[in-house]
Amino acid sequence: MKSSLIIFVSLLLSLPLVAQNQVDEDGQKQGKWEKKYENGNVRYQGQFEDDQAIGTFFYYYENKVKSSEVTYLSEGKASAKFFHNNGVIMGKGPYLNQQKDGDWVFFDNQAKKSMTESYVNGVLQGQSQVFYLNGQVSATFSYTDGRKDGAFKEFFPDGKVKIEGTYQDDTYDGQYVQYYQDAKVLRKGAYKAAVKDGLWVHYDTDGRIIGQELYEKGKLVKEKWEEGHEPAEEKMELEDADILNEQQLQERFLQQGGYIGN
Repeated sequence: MKSSLIIFVSLLLSLPLVAQNQVDEDGQKQGKWEKKYENGNVRYQGQFEDDQAIGTFFYYYENKVKSSEVTYLSEGKASAKFFHNNGVIMGKGPYLNQQKDGDWVFFDNQAKKSMTESYVNGVLQGQSQVFYLNGQVSATFSYTDGRKDGAFKEFFPDGKVKIEGTYQDDTYDGQYVQYYQDAKVLRKGAYKAAVKDGLWVHYDTDGRIIGQELYEKGKLVKEKWEEGHEPAEEKMELEDADILNEQQLQERFLQQGGYIGN
């Protein structure tokens, strides 16, 4: 009797192991699947039917914190959520045929909205926004086939315009204006194929012209500055670089991993 009980308990404990990670005679995944890290913690778990993921898949960081969940709908559609290592949501949006498709929202590790984007077949398309911690819009961009294209704006934390200009094929191209926080123009000019071209004019806080520069295809050929004013070019180039935060946020999100674990 005792030996029979031991055998029964052993079989009972083994049932979950037998019932998962199964393939049928055609090599298709069926039922519950689960994969683990080398330390034994679960990496992901979900259900398959005829080699197709169904229901909701759960993914985890190596420390057991949930990293993402993907709910499979019909006709290749899915809804996904990604999480920071502290458990706070990082981003959410729809997939179509394992590609981002539709409107996505991203959050920082304090659950504050940091960015919105739109995708078509995994490619950035249309309007994108970046946000300050106070919820104000930090920058707006437009994308065409994954590349910045058209008008963009960058804003001060109080919502006033800081910079406005245009992109063409992912580079500065066209008029560019930078403002003081009181909305007066700080400098203005034009870019052509990512380099300054033509006349650039600089102003003080009272609106007086304090400097003029003439560029030809990015090369400074002539300049004139009012006495006591020096071209703070290093500072200005740093101002131009401010708008890179949108790309950095996106790259940080993409580093979190793929769509389906193997």
